[in-house]
Amino acid sequence: MYWLTEGNGPIVIIVHGLEGDFSSNNVKAMFGVISKIGWNGVLLLNRNCGGFSNRLQRTYHAGETGDLDLVVNLVKTRFPDIPLMVYGYSLGGNTLLKWLGEKGNSTGISAAAAVSTPFDLASSTSILEKGFSWIYQSHFVDLLRESAKRKFRDLPPLFNPGDLNKIKTLREFDERVTAPLHGFGNADHYYSESSCRQYLNKICVPTLIMNSLDDPFLDTKTFP
Repeated sequence: MYWLTEGNGPIVIIVHGLEGDFSSNNVKAMFGVISKIGWNGVLLLNRNCGGFSNRLQRTYHAGETGDLDLVVNLVKTRFPDIPLMVYGYSLGGNTLLKWLGEKGNSTGISAAAAVSTPFDLASSTSILEKGFSWIYQSHFVDLLRESAKRKFRDLPPLFNPGDLNKIKTLREFDERVTAPLHGFGNADHYYSESSCRQYLNKICVPTLIMNSLDDPFLDTKTFP
């Protein structure tokens, strides 16, 4: 975790996007807003992000809510009387909304906000394979490949390391790496289990959801 403390104001936990960290523009912008209004910020730095490799084979994925639940409980235990909110961006937005639906009335937070959220992971992955969006996909695939190579230098991988250089799309990465690492049968199984859309009607906490109609990562047909 990365902390920004400004006093006794409310606390905002930030859940970053794919391969994000404390240097990501959206994270720095959010910390700037939090600091300006005198609140406190906590960045949930996902496993294997920010140049740090965790010691376990697992990393993180869009539907992994256990670490968010752990951080929320930790912050609530340390600061039980301070209002707590959670902000999720992109992949982090999916994680947040899924967690909110899973927890229902027992989140322990006051409010939440999700921005640029892919409600349907399979659809968003397909969008990135089309037109101009391909540029973004190539960038993320490069980051994911390097992250996986760094992580499995000292760990026995559950996939063939030689396959990494052959991966060209996010779906291929999820099929060959994300799914087997985290117990999913394949990429489609991962997408169906991890997409937040199916959890939205179970959210009980006041939640702001903001998506742009021209976001190259998102399919507007999947918007709730």
